[in-house]
Amino acid sequence: MTFLLNLAKFLLIGTSAFALVACQTTSKTAETVEESTDNFEYIQAESQAEQERLQQELEQAKQEQERLQAEAENAQAEAENAQAEADKAREAQALAEEKALAEQKKADDEAAARAKAQSDAAKARADAAKAVDEGTAGVVNENVPLGMPTDSVYFDFDKSFIVPKFDDVINAHAEYLKANPDLNVEIQGNCDERGSREYNIGLGNRRALAVKAGLEILGIQGSRISITSFGSEKPIALGHDESSWQQNRRADFVY
Repeated sequence: MTFLLNLAKFLLIGTSAFALVACQTTSKTAETVEESTDNFEYIQAESQAEQERLQQELEQAKQEQERLQAEAENAQAEAENAQAEADKAREAQALAEEKALAEQKKADDEAAARAKAQSDAAKARADAAKAVDEGTAGVVNENVPLGMPTDSVYFDFDKSFIVPKFDDVINAHAEYLKANPDLNVEIQGNCDERGSREYNIGLGNRRALAVKAGLEILGIQGSRISITSFGSEKPIALGHDESSWQQNRRADFVY
């Protein structure tokens, strides 16, 4: 009986000890599982944080690359604009230089033309003066009485006033008319071939009137003087140069 009681105590103690050990083992296992779970969650959190950090860095790197790309494109565009402006400036300069050269050439040509025109005009005036000085006379009437003046009055181009060098011609005709009071005179105005017919008729008429006025100033009655204008229709020189034109710009006296 004692043996059985001791055996029962032994079994009870053993069972309790086993239960205690099992309990302790279960507790430690639970603690280990809990600790493993905590570690996994921590590692997972750390991993998530690292991924987010890497994603953020990647996004920043992408933004930086895009910024650099934009700056490079802007720089390229500015360089192209600068090149275009430089090309435009060179083209404008070339056009300006070409225009300046053309204007200079035009000015030189005009100056040369003016110089030639002045030279030609001076030569023409000299030739005309020489022709007059050499005794240029209008063919008025070849059968004039002895002593009748036959000289004509000559005019400058497009002019109707009498130059002083022909005062003696008008004086000679006035003296002749005074010496022959029964005579009348017709003053015929003429022009060179330049100008329209209507204009030259008017100009010839003004030249004849100027000579008539000169005779009247010298005492010849206007009723003894008639005027006619032939314009350019009665030339005495048929050339087409200043010397011929000078001979045709005249007022003739016809008795």
